[in-house]
Amino acid sequence: MHAIVRVLLLVLVALPTAVRAQDATGAEQPTATEQRVEALLARMTLGDKLSLLGGVNIFDVPGLPNLGLPRLGTADGPFGIRAAGPATVYPGGIGLAATWNPVLVEGVGRQMGRDARARGKHFHLAPGVNLYRSPLNGRNFEYYGEDPYLAARTAVAFIQGVQSQGVSSTVKHWVGNNSEFMRHSSDSRIDERALRELYLPAFEAAVKEADVGAVMAAYNLTNGERMTAHERLNLGVLKGEWGFDGVLMSDWGATYDGLAAATAGLDLEMPGPRHMHPDTLRRFLETGLLDEATIDDKVRRLLRTEVRFGWPDRPQLDPGIPRDNPAGRVVALEAAIEGMVLLKNEGSTLPLEDNIGRVAVLGPNADPTPVVGGGSASVLPIEPVSFLDGITARLGAERVTYHPGLPDLQAAARATRFTTPEDEPGLRVEVFDGMALEGAPTSTRIDSFVDLGQPLDLAVIFSNPGGANLLALMPTGPRSIRWTGTYTPAQPGEYDFFVQQGGFSDAGARLYVDGEKLTD
Repeated sequence: MHAIVRVLLLVLVALPTAVRAQDATGAEQPTATEQRVEALLARMTLGDKLSLLGGVNIFDVPGLPNLGLPRLGTADGPFGIRAAGPATVYPGGIGLAATWNPVLVEGVGRQMGRDARARGKHFHLAPGVNLYRSPLNGRNFEYYGEDPYLAARTAVAFIQGVQSQGVSSTVKHWVGNNSEFMRHSSDSRIDERALRELYLPAFEAAVKEADVGAVMAAYNLTNGERMTAHERLNLGVLKGEWGFDGVLMSDWGATYDGLAAATAGLDLEMPGPRHMHPDTLRRFLETGLLDEATIDDKVRRLLRTEVRFGWPDRPQLDPGIPRDNPAGRVVALEAAIEGMVLLKNEGSTLPLEDNIGRVAVLGPNADPTPVVGGGSASVLPIEPVSFLDGITARLGAERVTYHPGLPDLQAAARATRFTTPEDEPGLRVEVFDGMALEGAPTSTRIDSFVDLGQPLDLAVIFSNPGGANLLALMPTGPRSIRWTGTYTPAQPGEYDFFVQQGGFSDAGARLYVDGEKLTD
């Protein structure tokens, strides 16, 4: 059995906006925000400026305590605040869009902003507004559907709600992020009319109407250029035509060329300065490939956001806001109810009456029930309620029968017993540099079963106070892994072999049985 996996990490961040006033002669005058930004910038050394352009500790943006600038915390995501333990879980993007109710969506955003303040987070890495291009996109559940007008109205309401609480939204993933599989190498080819009429409207509304604080650049290429280095879309459209004066940050690990990104409008590399490192940027400056005015523009955008939201003037963690949020649960339930759409009701079967007899609840997801689709949208709920819990609470345990039916794939993988070629329990695992399973393995081990879970358990990383150290464990290049073992059936019969491959990387998986390649 062979499988190839490359593990990569992602993340997200957000930032501000400003206006200029006019005096009696019509000449533009800097606002109080701009005056403060310029005063702060004037006190910075070049080293100070460069230090602000890359993240730290996976989810933080550096500060400058000597200038009164705090370190800024970011938090996923569109379903709730994924940081520092359990939180209220709200309906996902497609559920919010299905309410067709901007007032309700704004209320959801307001509660999420409140939850961020309860955890001391400055940037909320949401909303995701990518247009549905294919039903196979692994993150469709986060987004607002296939209609650009509905997506725009939903996004504006959501952002206004979050930012009303002194938290910056981060609209993502700019732009054409329509596939999780091969997302680091896929190229979204979109003609100009489709781009303007379908793919850009939600982002444009987020900037022009909601005054979003930050935009996150996607992993993918669009029309042949990487989004973190897409000069026409970043400088020409986003910052030029639309006048966006907040921060353009990279998705986590989405920066591939420091000079190209720095000169094409990227302001902040997350989760850390791998390509826009201060030493690298300094060399670009010394050789004339980059000028300090470009650096100053990036720093101004970050400072403007901080001043706009008042972060230098107060702690972002509000101890008066408890982590538990009963009002948020009420809004979450209301949004979940309004987001349900009944497509057909033959014979007026619904609603079911309470006087029905026994009810059979079937399926592995009935208990526990997955509350989100996974990835950076994962949130650990404070009080999870499964389908089985809810039905049982309504009807009484004596009227409910439950059977999990088929096991989920993870349970099936963990229940399968192998022996190594040396006839030991488990599978022999060999890890190779590169994608070709060539050369001597860099490491070997024995696994009891084949199950990587999510490539790096992001939920663990994001909630781990020592998570900064985990970044060092990520491979700096592609790797391939081979599992080899023997499965001996307990009895004759037909058996299913399966491989489930997530979309976090550009890799895939191959399955061999008795030397024959079955899947690739």
